[in-house]
Amino acid sequence: MIQNNVLCDFKELPQFSNFKVDGVAPAIKYLIEQAENSIKQISSQNEHTWNSTVEPITAAVEKVSRAWGQVSHLNSVISSEDLRAVYNDLLPEVSDFYSRLSQNKKIYRSFRNVYETQGVDALNGERKKLLENELRDYRLSGVDLEESQQKRYQELSKNLASLSAKFSDNVLDATDHFTLDVTNFDRLEGLPEAIISQAKAKAVSLDKDGWSFTLKAPCWVPFMESCVDRKLREEMYRAYVTRASDCGESQFDNSSVITDILGARHEKAKLLGFDSFAHLSFATKMAVDPKRALDLMTELSQKARSRAELEYQMLIDYASSHLGISDLMPWDISFVAQKIKEERYTFKDEDLRQYFPLKRCIGGLFDLLKSLYGISVVEKSGEVWNPTVKLYELKDRSDHLIGYFYMDLFARDGKRPGAWMDDAVGRWKTDRHIQLPVAYLVCNFPSAMKDSSDAYLSHNEVETLFHECGHVMHHLMTQIDELGISGINGVEWDAVELPSQFMENFCWDWSIIKKISRDVSGSGHMPESLFKKMVEAKNFMSGIQTLRQVEFSVFDLLVHIDKPAENLEAVMRILEDLRKDLSVIPVPEYNRFPHSFSHIFAGGYAAGYYSYKWAEVLSADAFGMSQEKSMSLEEIGTRFLDEVISKGGLRSSLDNFVSFRGREPKIDALLQHTGLSEQAKSVV
Repeated sequence: MIQNNVLCDFKELPQFSNFKVDGVAPAIKYLIEQAENSIKQISSQNEHTWNSTVEPITAAVEKVSRAWGQVSHLNSVISSEDLRAVYNDLLPEVSDFYSRLSQNKKIYRSFRNVYETQGVDALNGERKKLLENELRDYRLSGVDLEESQQKRYQELSKNLASLSAKFSDNVLDATDHFTLDVTNFDRLEGLPEAIISQAKAKAVSLDKDGWSFTLKAPCWVPFMESCVDRKLREEMYRAYVTRASDCGESQFDNSSVITDILGARHEKAKLLGFDSFAHLSFATKMAVDPKRALDLMTELSQKARSRAELEYQMLIDYASSHLGISDLMPWDISFVAQKIKEERYTFKDEDLRQYFPLKRCIGGLFDLLKSLYGISVVEKSGEVWNPTVKLYELKDRSDHLIGYFYMDLFARDGKRPGAWMDDAVGRWKTDRHIQLPVAYLVCNFPSAMKDSSDAYLSHNEVETLFHECGHVMHHLMTQIDELGISGINGVEWDAVELPSQFMENFCWDWSIIKKISRDVSGSGHMPESLFKKMVEAKNFMSGIQTLRQVEFSVFDLLVHIDKPAENLEAVMRILEDLRKDLSVIPVPEYNRFPHSFSHIFAGGYAAGYYSYKWAEVLSADAFGMSQEKSMSLEEIGTRFLDEVISKGGLRSSLDNFVSFRGREPKIDALLQHTGLSEQAKSVV
């Protein structure tokens, strides 16, 4: 019975223990039908007010969103053949629902009527902003199109949803399917003991002899940095850069998926009267126009180019003089860079892992949140989708409950790679109730070894944890009552990374490091001398790293700003031409980076990947204020909370930043932070 279906029971927290795959389709179909019946009845009324129109329509749609959001989340973290099949079968129907909703002229007119008749006198600032966003989004979704155009728009939306899911599935399957199997232990020279142990366990699970290495980040990164066997590095590199492509296994090939996505996006944009999908995307972004983003990328590339060239020459020289590598190849870059880093700073990145036990990192992170925002984070018993998942509740200084978040930190089969935050429930206050926000925090860290009671993080993984927690705080600590602009909702996409990157800065603060690290003896913290070396090494290879991010960002903009590429050759030609201008490291012809670029082909960053660098400018400048004015953690946290985090989508992100910083953002702090300023440019 539908009444017993957990997806139709909207309690404070999702119910995972009673989730059944065979209950997904009945629940989603029922909720869509109920929502459409409610919308039809409400939009046919003669008079429209906030309480009679906007609120009940929001409630009807939110039920579909919450239920489908839970299904999407589970498909990302515990994907199975059955769940994926149901998800992909339902995806076109769900997309159809949202497409019909976004083009419903009756709702559009009803909302416009509420705004025009009540906007000045009866609506508060939050409700006016929400309606302004809604009316804008309806226009951007084709509500003014003629019937035949609307039908085509809906077809494109449905197709794009399926294509994005297919892209993501192919990347996940290609990643999970590959193992590099080694039977000769001598070939494992240089690899960390933890990686070797995990590879042994993987081989045992596959009933294989020897060691099986995977393309998942916790294995791939240290493997490429540490494996002495050059042939193994080349094999691993080739497998990684050809995932889900025509150069890999054909059943996972994303070539046609990419061109189909680009074509459908472009057609949608043209239907709405935009020059390109990029121009459509920027209609709701802080940067306003693609040119501003390209200008920022150009400025960054100019600042980074000379340093990157010096760094690359340094790699060539060291590889030849110290390692006997006369023909430096892409699969050598991480290995050689790591050797130089070890020699210069006397530590490996993997060496740092022993200083960051996960439990201490989490405890220190929660202490930082209390110092910054005056909140407490307490573990709570609750239903989860995997035994390793933790549920936490947030409380303010007065011990009032703020919201909840789930923490799913470990890599496993059937879990999408990467790290992300997603909202499960948004904050919403009505006359009848207050709906508390709920979020998911997901990472892919290596789990604890069998002989250890705790997992250990690299410093980069510590940054990832802090980053995603910044997103969680943005969503949970909102003080906005209207669902559509509370938390991360309604925030411009290119500014949504500000709170997360702001948190990353604390991973380079000695007072915080002391709280999240532990000495190898099990007491105290990591040596301060080692931390100072970490700081010195922070901007090692920053020129090459900056150009790499610029390359990704500009590629994303270029494939969305012009006529869409009609085939794989055209897509790769765009990337090859771009690399001639930007990259200092030659890339082999078979490299198929776009085929696993999930951020833009399966995520929300299409024509928006530049947002990471855009938000880095904001976060470096914001964090710089605490150093300039010698503000305490509590002072800067309170100000950041009041002017940025708590505001949700009520104000523009630029207004938020100016209110916090006292001026518009400048790039100077980022250049200094990454070692690309004039003073630091010559230091390699």
